[in-house]
Parts: sequence; C-alpha cells; structure tokens
Amino acid sequence: MVKHLIILPFAETDIKETVSYLKEVSDDLDRDFIREIDSSFFEILSNPVAFPIAKYDIRKFVMKKFSFCIYFVDRKEALYILSVFHDRRNPKDWQRRRLKNK
Repeated sequence: MVKHLIILPFAETDIKETVSYLKEVSDDLDRDFIREIDSSFFEILSNPVAFPIAKYDIRKFVMKKFSFCIYFVDRKEALYILSVFHDRRNPKDWQRRRLKNK
C-alpha cells in the first residue's frame, strides 16, 4: 500500500523560507534544494522505517547535499512531515511540533 505524504504547515513554512533564502544567494541553489527535497521525500516514502527515531516516534532523515534534516512520523494512514530543519538550529524548536493523537 502506497502511503500519502502530508507536509504539515510548519514544514511547509520551513521549505518556503529556505527556498526564498537560497534564491537570494543563488538561482541554482534554490532549485537544487527543491530537487533534494523531492528525492528525500521519495526515499522516505520508499522505506520510512529505515531511518532512525530521533525522539518519541519521530524519525529523522538527513539530507545528503544540504545541512538539513527532515523529521517525520509514520502513521498507518500517511507519513507526516513535521519539519525540514537546518541542523544548526535549536532542536527544541522541531521537538515542539510533535504530531499528537494520530
């Protein structure tokens, strides 16, 4: 069964802010980041349990070309992307985003 990927609002904001920032730095960087996000989501969907648990039931995917981690939860009905988070930010920020009652 193929699961749906649901990008929660915090994660969507993370992506948009990063793309906006990278576009200011270089036109190519924002496109590279978007491609990396797409391939990362595909990899997560392909085998979500392959990635380590970061905290509680939240798993962590480390992006290959950028210093970002994707935090997600795997539920029966879908995979929920909680955060696309730069690895130098305070981890308490993403930990507050835990998906409850799913």
